[in-house]
Order: sequence, then C-alpha cells, then structure tokens
Amino acid sequence: MTKPPEYEHLNDKARALMNASDEERILAIRSGTWLAYPRAKEILDRMEDLLAQPRITRMPNMLLVAPSFNGKTSILEHFLSLHPPDLDPAGEKTICPVIFIESPSKPDVSDFYTRILDALMAVFKPTAAVQDKNSQIKRLFKQLGVKMLILDEVHHLIAGSMNRQKDFRNALKSLGNETKVVIVAAGIEDAYNAFATDPQMSSRFTPEELPLWRADNSFGGLLATLERRTPLKQPSNLKDPDKMLEMHTKSEGTLGDMCDLFKELAVDAIRNKTEEITLERIRSIRWVPPSRRKQHKRL
Repeated sequence: MTKPPEYEHLNDKARALMNASDEERILAIRSGTWLAYPRAKEILDRMEDLLAQPRITRMPNMLLVAPSFNGKTSILEHFLSLHPPDLDPAGEKTICPVIFIESPSKPDVSDFYTRILDALMAVFKPTAAVQDKNSQIKRLFKQLGVKMLILDEVHHLIAGSMNRQKDFRNALKSLGNETKVVIVAAGIEDAYNAFATDPQMSSRFTPEELPLWRADNSFGGLLATLERRTPLKQPSNLKDPDKMLEMHTKSEGTLGDMCDLFKELAVDAIRNKTEEITLERIRSIRWVPPSRRKQHKRL
C-alpha cells in the first residue's frame, strides 16, 4: 500500500517549503501569489478578446468596476504581466502591446499624456504643449504596436470641474478614435459617474463588475485554495462553516482584506507554534474591518 505524502493538505510548492525556516515560510506567505478564481478568469478572457480585436472604426472598450481593494488592480497587473514588451522577430524595435497607467488624481489632460509617455519610457519635455504630447503618443503607439491602454483609478475623473471632466473625456475618446487602441478603464463605483454624463462614453465602455464576496461555496473554495498554498504543518479546514463565516465577517467580503487577514493568521500560526488557523484565533486576532478604518483611532 502506497504511503500518503507528508503534508497532503498542501500543494507541491507549499510542501517544498516545509523544511525551510519559520522566517522563510513567513516570507513566502507575505509575498503571496496570483490568486485565480472564476470571475477573474472571465474578466481576463474578456480582455484577451479585446486585445485580439481587429482595428475598426468604433473600437470596443471595457469599464471594470469594483469596490476598493477587491482585486481589480491585481487582475489588471496580472494581464499586463501576460503581455510584457518584447522585441519583434527582426530585433529592430520593441513591441509593447499593453500600456498600464494610473489615472491622474484630477482630470488633467497634460498629466494624463505625461503618464502614458512615462509608461512608454519616452524622452519628452514635461512642459511640452498638450498637442505635442498627444502627437508623440500617437506616433509611439503606431511604432510600438500598442493595442490596449489600461487606465486604472478612472473615478479620479470626477475630482475636477465639469469642464475639466469634459476635456479629459474628450481626450480619452479622441485617443481611442485616432489610434484604434482598446481602452480598459477601471475604478470603484464612482467610475460609472465619470462616464455617465457623456452618452458616447457610456455606450462605448461595456461594464464588468467585481462584486463583494458572499459567504458561500465560492468563498469557501477560495479559502481552501489559499490553505493549500500556505506552508502550515496542520490543515486548518477553513471551509468549516464557522471559520468561513468568521473570515467573511472580518473581511466584509472584500478580497484584498480577506487575503491580508489570511496572511496575518497564517503568520500568527507559525509564530505561536500551532501551525494551523484556529477559530479562536480568527475571532481574537487584532483586525480593524474595512468599514471602520476611516474612524479608527490609534491608541
């Protein structure tokens, strides 16, 4: 009879860390890895379809909306990692299919163009006229084979006056029309308001949402995936209804907070030598839920 593998509750990568020191295991836990789940895969697949879109008169775009710290930026960064800049077969120039920038804190067109040029590592004068920056971007997009522009935190657009918001929307719309690149904009729910006042913008951007997680089988499966990846000597059985509900309550259904809470509990389990995440520690660990952080006062 074949002997079951040691630490069979772990995947191979986590099992390989079990002979490492506590500090090495803690470092691995804190480093984290890309966490795939069905909704993230759907969005990534949609972005792949958009990237493969032939250049047409009216290019399709996407608006990704999610509560703060719910995995939106992680999906975008993961997509970027799948499509890094590369040399063309002749090795004469760099091909850069995807550009990722964060929206300016206010709807400033010049700052928007500056961020694109920085992402392209272009040489330019920061004080150059807006039209000069625009012309340089269009030229570089063509030279570098840019197919998609990802614009994160687009809800910042509503931080300016109505005229500046209009100017920014027009700049974004014009850039898409003239270069035929796909634009993926992303932000919190206020991102809807950023586009709602312009029917042309709202009609061009197909919305995709990342809702808060519910305490259901999908959430339990996510916890189980994290548990398999985490080098703890004992199984924690986080799909247990009581543990799962407590994890959900503390994180308030936000993916980022759930992952951070999980990391703290896993590190705590190594340091206190229990080597498992117990219900008692989930309930007692010091943790300020997302909804209270603005009002939280440090002692």
